[in-house]
Amino acid sequence: MSLSTVRLHQLLVAAAFLVPCVVLVGAAWWNRAEVLREEDSAVVRTAAVMHEHASKVFDTAELAMDRVDDYVFDRSWTQIAAPATGGFLASLKAPLAQARAVWVVDPQGKIQASSREADLGRDLSGRDVFSVHRPRDIGIYVSPAVREADGTTAFMVSRRRSTDDGRFDGVIVIALGTEYFARFYAEIAAPTDHRAMLLRADGAILVREPPGPDVDERLAPADPLLRAIRARPQGGAATGTPSGEAERLYAWRRIGDYPVEVAFSVETVIALDRWYDNLRVYGLVATVSALTLVLMAWLALARARAEQQALADLKREHAQRLAAENQLRQSQKMEAVGQLTGGIAHDFNNLLAVITGSLELVQRRIARGDTDVGRFIAGALDGTDRAAKLTHRLLAFARQQPLEPRPTDPNRLVGGMIDLLRRTLGETVRVDTRLMPDPPAIFVDQNQLENAILNLAVNARDAMPGGGRLSLETAHGALDDGTRAVSVTVRDTGTGMPPDVVARAFEPFFTTKPQGRGTGLGLSQVYGFVTQSGGRVRIDSQPSQGTAIELTLPVSADGVPAETAGRSLLAAAVPGRARQTVLVVEDDAAVRLASAETIGELGYRTVTAPDGAAALAALDSERDVAVLFTDVVMPGLDGPTLAAEARRRRPDLKVIFATGHPRDDEQDGPRPGPGETVLRKPFTIEALAEALEAASRAEASA
Repeated sequence: MSLSTVRLHQLLVAAAFLVPCVVLVGAAWWNRAEVLREEDSAVVRTAAVMHEHASKVFDTAELAMDRVDDYVFDRSWTQIAAPATGGFLASLKAPLAQARAVWVVDPQGKIQASSREADLGRDLSGRDVFSVHRPRDIGIYVSPAVREADGTTAFMVSRRRSTDDGRFDGVIVIALGTEYFARFYAEIAAPTDHRAMLLRADGAILVREPPGPDVDERLAPADPLLRAIRARPQGGAATGTPSGEAERLYAWRRIGDYPVEVAFSVETVIALDRWYDNLRVYGLVATVSALTLVLMAWLALARARAEQQALADLKREHAQRLAAENQLRQSQKMEAVGQLTGGIAHDFNNLLAVITGSLELVQRRIARGDTDVGRFIAGALDGTDRAAKLTHRLLAFARQQPLEPRPTDPNRLVGGMIDLLRRTLGETVRVDTRLMPDPPAIFVDQNQLENAILNLAVNARDAMPGGGRLSLETAHGALDDGTRAVSVTVRDTGTGMPPDVVARAFEPFFTTKPQGRGTGLGLSQVYGFVTQSGGRVRIDSQPSQGTAIELTLPVSADGVPAETAGRSLLAAAVPGRARQTVLVVEDDAAVRLASAETIGELGYRTVTAPDGAAALAALDSERDVAVLFTDVVMPGLDGPTLAAEARRRRPDLKVIFATGHPRDDEQDGPRPGPGETVLRKPFTIEALAEALEAASRAEASA
């Protein structure tokens, strides 16, 4: 047996004991929390039942006092003391199992009318149930529990009576028996070892089940239940440990607007007893599992020894296959990169040929004194514009950008992509167009629409492995709500799709291509872009009959901008600009010189710096600097950091950031704040002049 097999044997045996132990500990911890949660829920539910019962008792008592007050209203005390009043009170008390007695007490504290004849004449002037009402009307008052002459225990609920002019005119009292509450609490909590209480907000216990040692029992100020009630008088649940007792689970609720709470609690150990019972079951299961795993480990070891040599051979074969697959994938990647690089190089060479040829013609004509070079300069500038658009398009493939919709001629956009599509799709795919005459402008992000068409064209090429025809069509259309629109359709003669594939075609990561040939995100991105643009996507496809994908996009209300009008005349220098100084910060010397010369051409005075440290030094020495023109990405201090430090020193300084990133406020480039502008490279002299003019206007306004 090899050393690796011995170690595997040891690991399997150890795991046979360790895994059940880990599972046991995890299951036990989860079950403990679950048992405590269930017990806590049971305590809260019991407290809710007690609250509902007590609320009905106290509401009934208050209604009974209302009836008594209505009965004795406008009666003299002589009339109130008549036997008829006692009869009324007795009939009122009879259906109330919770009531022991109903009294009407005069202003001197004597019981003048009672449902029990033996109580007539009793003096309550020294009892709190009477005295608390004499100074003012406090509403319903609940007294502590007292033991009566017959050995029973009751607490009093009383309310003040007042004359028409507000003078004290006695009280109405209902004595509620504690045994009534205790019986109910014992029924709803049995057979659980519990503690159910009806208590006042000051801690005086009115009813306790099981009964306490004293009638006038009170919770200590430090009792965890009393502290919890004072923290949340309306109700809640908590855990606490009373002095000299075990930890308990509490739940309490206030009885309406009465100064009374119901509370229910059980010892935490009661819930844990159930948990201990569960632990015994878990232990048994863990033991059986450990024995089973040990047996499985020995069986696995025996099988591993028998197959060790075969596994080694299989690993060698697998490694050879992986190496071959990696070489194939690498070659495919390099082929794809080569195709893309070749296409980009071809496009840039064409653009460089336009720019270089135009500039050489300008140079030769100026050398011989001919100044008619305007069309050659316009040609070079048009080449730079096209190069900038190609760069932005390539950057759009590398990152997500927010949509920048603008009026777009669909025919011009589709026609401008034909050369790119033919180079991308290869010679086996014939590309043609069917464009409607004089189409209306659509309101769309041009780069994203080009990406979508290119995506669909690549999918179409993959569906035509033996070659075929790709058609790009534009036509009038309408959205579902009747809005006028233009449809751009990409149609191929490929293998087509069955209905179940069409139904899922727009799902993210769904693809029918082999592994490594597609991510399944192409059509979902097209769907998301068109939907975000307010349009609609439809697929028309049948197996062996090709596929047509129609992008329906809304018509623009602003028409098509004059994209071929060319550049405007160069911005002229304005008198007074020379008094304004611009600090140009750029680490590339050629770009720094070109930027400074262009700004100087516009009439501004310039100061240059190759990095952030030199720029800060120039700010300290040149007090006339009004605008900081800085690159974003630089060694040392980058543009945003430099701008923050510069504006800390010069709060009135205006900042223009120059960046080659596409517009993406969430990922790339600085986020301009007040007094800051972002200028995208490559920029025209008109765009630079506009940015500087905006900074000057902001400075003048400030």
